[in-house]
Amino acid sequence: AGDNHTGGNSREGTFKETVTLKWCTPRTNSVELHYCTGAYRISPVDVNSRPSSCLTNFLLNGRSVLLEQPRKSGSKVISHMLSSHGGEIFLHVLSSSRSILEDPPSISEGCGGRVTDYRITDFGEFMRENRLTPFLEPRYKLDGSLEIPLERAKDQLEKHTRYWPMIISQTTIFNMQAVVPLASVIVKEAMTDEDVLNCQKTIYNLVDMERKNDPLPISTVGTRGKGPKRDEQYRIMWNELETLVRAHINNSDKHHRVLECLMACRSKPPEEEERKKRGRKREDKEDKSEKLGKDYESDKPWQESERLKGLLDREKDELAEAEVIKDSPDSPEPPNKKPLITMDEIPTVEKAKGPMSLLSLWSNRINTANSRKHQEFIGRLNSVNNKAELYQHLKEENGMEATENGKTGRQ
Repeated sequence: AGDNHTGGNSREGTFKETVTLKWCTPRTNSVELHYCTGAYRISPVDVNSRPSSCLTNFLLNGRSVLLEQPRKSGSKVISHMLSSHGGEIFLHVLSSSRSILEDPPSISEGCGGRVTDYRITDFGEFMRENRLTPFLEPRYKLDGSLEIPLERAKDQLEKHTRYWPMIISQTTIFNMQAVVPLASVIVKEAMTDEDVLNCQKTIYNLVDMERKNDPLPISTVGTRGKGPKRDEQYRIMWNELETLVRAHINNSDKHHRVLECLMACRSKPPEEEERKKRGRKREDKEDKSEKLGKDYESDKPWQESERLKGLLDREKDELAEAEVIKDSPDSPEPPNKKPLITMDEIPTVEKAKGPMSLLSLWSNRINTANSRKHQEFIGRLNSVNNKAELYQHLKEENGMEATENGKTGRQ
């Protein structure tokens, strides 16, 4: 691409491919090194012109000029640099793309799309275990032929990648610390008796975990509800572990011993299966009782609100009957009012945290209505044995009128 940048318009009128470059003053440090992909010796077309003379003297004094190239999108990119070396002027082509010397992009930005749960740490360990090193001493195969180090490295890489999930949510056993002793030695070409013993201990430990009903690191990404039950989780774990071991059983007879131990532990005795069935039935009963309890709790506030509404309706009817009092002095003694039922005396549902329920709204409305009622009748407050004399002010006014009339008659 650098050859295309050296051409220009000649005075003879023959046109060559040209690129528009403009002098720019970047806002970067002047001592910053630029990644250069090519350098080409150039000379000014019009040597005697004043701009060419000024630029030549500027460059020969040890200065540099950065040139920017406009893009079709409207932005600009610094693509070239003019600088002198040994009294000659060179046009340097600068890299405008990602440099191989920079840090690589995140793995989540690659071909996997928006996947962010890659086993990055495990992949780093995998690369360290399978890195290439110089192999000086010759080695021979069992048939006596010379073993090529590169082919041996490829065979080892193939063994380690027979079963190796790349995403955390696609595996269970590689997220469990208890499976590490087995997973680290099952990929070997030849296992020792101690390795077989460690693998068997790992399997027995998993059986003990299942008997204790310990939780497993099952990923619930993208699933709704509670996810698979505990029985289903262990079934997934055993299937994945069997897949890993079966991928390496052809390595040696000791790998077969590990698989036999695994299959023996997977085939549970009849009493164990019966215990599992009882456990599943108990879990189903607990789920049903929990659901019924939630339904009862949701119906309880409605029942309480209906009972409270009935009490308040009866209270209004009794209050209306007691307030019907005739104006005549011969009217019978009014019935005693029953004390109002305060909201504190009525058992209410405990206030739930969060938004207000229908019962709370109804209770607030009734409390507001009761607070606006009139005060108690003053005659009943001053009565003796629940008997109050009515129209006392009329008698007092009649007595005063009679006295005034007597005084007027004497005069």
